[in-house]
Amino acid sequence: MDNRNKYYQRLDETMFTNGYNLCTTHLSVGAFEENLLKAQKYLYEVVDDFVSSFLNEASNKGVSSDCKMGCLYCCHQTVLATPPELFYLTDFIKKKFQGNVLNSIKEKARAKMAKTGKMKLDKLLNYKEPCPLLHPTGGYCRAYQARPVACRIFLSKSVKSCEDDLNFPEDAAVFPDLFEMPIRLGRMLSEGFHARLRKGKESLQFFENTLEGGIFTAFEKGSFEKWLKGENVFKAIKS
Repeated sequence: MDNRNKYYQRLDETMFTNGYNLCTTHLSVGAFEENLLKAQKYLYEVVDDFVSSFLNEASNKGVSSDCKMGCLYCCHQTVLATPPELFYLTDFIKKKFQGNVLNSIKEKARAKMAKTGKMKLDKLLNYKEPCPLLHPTGGYCRAYQARPVACRIFLSKSVKSCEDDLNFPEDAAVFPDLFEMPIRLGRMLSEGFHARLRKGKESLQFFENTLEGGIFTAFEKGSFEKWLKGENVFKAIKS
């Protein structure tokens, strides 16, 4: 194994351990259900701190991210999220919105799920449609603070590459020019975090769902309580 591979292996192990330990800290006192959303929030804070530090260092080296408010290309991607992320997201939405706005988000999630819920993973990953959380005229995410890890680590060096990916979804050679390190760090932190969540909770569903299908399910009355009891609340994506 060369030095580069050894470096990445150590980095992966460190991030996994960090994710595991930060989850342990928040679940060590009190009931699991009471601390789960708090732990998820803290994970997001840690991921955001890593991303911010990375982007600052990259900028100092002359490499900047093209991501900015009003850029909508990534908001058409398929987003996959775990049940804890989805429950955190729906909790945020319920607290922030009500009336017509809340109903609109639910309806958009339902409508998109009606299409993506029938797709296998390979087709899903190429499917493009606006996220149900994308503001219809403002060009921003309505639940930006509560967005899943996948959204937080999706950082592009070229807005043109994102535009091309949206316009040519079936071209396997076209893909956003993303920063690799935030994706790696975010994934390993999340893997460690979820490994700790699963400890002693093997009956809980932890596989990823599409954002639209997941929040549609999480909005259902009693879904969180049923999930905590180990019931099959979410539908697995077909491979």
